[in-house]
This record gives sequence, C-alpha cells and structure tokens, in this order.
Amino acid sequence: MRKFTPHQWGVIAACFILLGLFFGFNFMFGIFMKPLIAEFGWTVSATSAAYTIYMAMVAVCGVLMGGLADRYGCRPVILAGSLLAGGSVALAGSVQNLWQFYLLTGVLAGLGRSALQAPVSAYLQRAFTANRGLATGLAGSGSGMGLILISPLAGWAIASHGWRTAYLLLGLLFAALAVPVAMLLRPTDEQREEAPRPGKPLAAYEPSDALLPEASLGMSEIVKRRPFWAILGSHTTDCLCHSVLILHIVPMAIEAGVNQVQAASLVGAMGIGQFLGRVLIGVLSDRAGAKRALLTALLLQTLPVPLLWVSPTLPAFFVVAAMVGLGLGGHGTMYPLVTREFYGPKRVGLLFGTFTSGASVGMALGGLMGGLLYDLSGDYSLAIGFSFGMGVVSLLFVLLYPGRRAQAAPAPQGAVQPAG
Repeated sequence: MRKFTPHQWGVIAACFILLGLFFGFNFMFGIFMKPLIAEFGWTVSATSAAYTIYMAMVAVCGVLMGGLADRYGCRPVILAGSLLAGGSVALAGSVQNLWQFYLLTGVLAGLGRSALQAPVSAYLQRAFTANRGLATGLAGSGSGMGLILISPLAGWAIASHGWRTAYLLLGLLFAALAVPVAMLLRPTDEQREEAPRPGKPLAAYEPSDALLPEASLGMSEIVKRRPFWAILGSHTTDCLCHSVLILHIVPMAIEAGVNQVQAASLVGAMGIGQFLGRVLIGVLSDRAGAKRALLTALLLQTLPVPLLWVSPTLPAFFVVAAMVGLGLGGHGTMYPLVTREFYGPKRVGLLFGTFTSGASVGMALGGLMGGLLYDLSGDYSLAIGFSFGMGVVSLLFVLLYPGRRAQAAPAPQGAVQPAG
C-alpha cells in the first residue's frame, strides 16, 4: 500500500532539499575560519562571533518569518529567504574587513535562512494529514544529508579555488537549488488544512483537530498556558544538551587520547544518526503520538552522555555520537509535529518559529557554556555534566506536556470548539 501520492513525494523531496541546504550551510562556518584568520589576522573569537550573530538573527527572525508564512503563505517567504541567503553567501567572498563579514554571514545570512526552517516545516504540517510523522521525518532527513555533503564540498572548494571563490560558488549553488525547488511548493497544498489568507475572518480558520483548547483562543491565551512554556523550555534545554556535544565532542575525544582522524569521524557518526533519527522517530510518532516519540528521542540523546565520564574510549565516543545524532534527528522531526498536533494548522508557522527561536538560543549558549566550563575546570568534566543535566531538564519539560486525552475547556461564545 502506497503511503504517498507521486505529488506528495515531490513535496517531500522539495522540503528535503530545502532543509538540507538550511542545516548544511549552518555548519560550514568553522571550515572558513582558518583561511579568514590567515588572510586578515582576526582572532578566533572575533571570527567565530559571526556565528553568534547568525544564530541570534535566526532566533529573532524565526518568529517573524513563521508569522509571515502563516499570513501570506510559505512559498513567497521561502523564495525571498533563498535569494537573500544565497546572495549573502556569494557576496561574502568579497569582504575586506570584519564588519562586512558580520553583515553578510551573520545578519543577512541569518535573516535569509530564518525564512527556510519554520516556513518549510509549517508547509509540511499543512500539506499532510495521513502519515504526517513519516512525511516530516523523510523531509527532515535532508538535514543529515546536508551535513554529510555540504561540509566536504566547502572544504574541496576552498582547497581548489580559495575561500573567496568558494563563498561565491556556494552562494550561487544555494540560490540555484533553493529557488526552483521552492517553486514546487504549491499554495494549494497548505490550503488543504485551511491556512489563513489576508482578508478572511480568523473565525473561519479555527483548528478542528487541535489537542489544546487554547488553540482557538488566540496567541494571548496560548502564551498564558503551561503547554506553550513546556514546549519552549524543552526545545531550549534539549538544544543546550546536544550543542555542547556537537561543538566539543571532537576535542573531547582528542583530549582523551583518540587520534585526530578517528575523532573527526565522530561528526560523520552523528550525521548518520541524525539522518536515521529523523525517519525512525517520525514513524514512531504516527503510531505512538508526538509526545511519546519526542520523549524517546530525548532519552536517546541524554542517557548515553555519562559514558563520557565512565569510559572515555573511542567505542564510547562513537556510541554517544550516534545516539546524540538519533536524538537530534528525532527532535528535529518532532517539534513541528508537536506544534501541529497541539495547536492545529492555523498558527503553526508562528508557533514553530517561536519554539525554533528558543532552540537557537540553546544552540548558541550550549557551545559557549561548553567552552567556558572547560576553561574554568581545565577539562571537559563540567561540560559533560552540564550537557547531561540539560538533557534531564528537557525530559522533565516533556513530561509536562498534555496527553492525547487532555480535556478541552469550553471555548468562548462564537469560537469553534476544537476536538479534545
């Protein structure tokens, strides 16, 4: 029995490519650091500050882009973001000083790429009714492929043509892939679940299958309720947990005596785990529900972390890298699904953009905390403890989520009562 129609497979493929570009380009900052420092003499902290600016822009603008996608549709937002993101990367090859580097790779690239993640995820949640978890997982697995393919491509381009030409080629590649692919995302697909359009009364769009009663009462009520803060809290602390390991697991392994080549291969193990986690946790969510599937993903990434205390050997590092990758991939699939399941399709862009902003803050602070705790203690023991502690907190937040049997409170007169 076919899970999807040919057109739906086309939508999944388009979102796979867009999310692959988003995540792949997110992780190529470090590849350009040494060539930039060698040419300009910038410090490591000054150069890496561009990534902090970038993450701050993604955090702040994710809410805005999600709201714009809810109001005007996802495709125009994605198209504008693709052109801005690709153009800013291409122009980065012409920088002559630090402020230009910050503007192009931090501010403009962050603004452009924030128009991809939340709108693409929102589109998926509206375009699919049956097998939504599987569709989200398959499309989201593009993030793992982006990590696996784009970083080596960037390294080859720098080695073969220099960093300036590499930036130009990668920026043109981003726009050349993202723009035509975004055109495949038809507005009629997201209107199947009644995405809002300007000029139509909001009452006509009240979600019919949202789990939470506040979904029909507006954002002013949503932000007053526990589920909103539980989702935001779990997404932020979950990212604090794995961002420490994403940025520091290679130096952790080298410090433990693993040779550099084997340590670098841990990133590949994490990427493969993420690729598999996206799909497997998505399938689990279709059978067990979004809350249980997300809890499983966070357990996978959290429970193995203490192995780095008990047995800091190469096999232990590979187990942790693979499990963190599985959890990272699963979490990436589940948060759009949790948002859609709890609140319905109407505000999924705005809400997921908000939750993504919390995740971006967690990603930025987690890597920073890992470095600060290392400097404070002289080894990675405190950083490992911090990562594990944040993982436990993220699990506690998920336990605060409502279950599928949550009772819907009476809606105010004139509002549509969502299904409980």
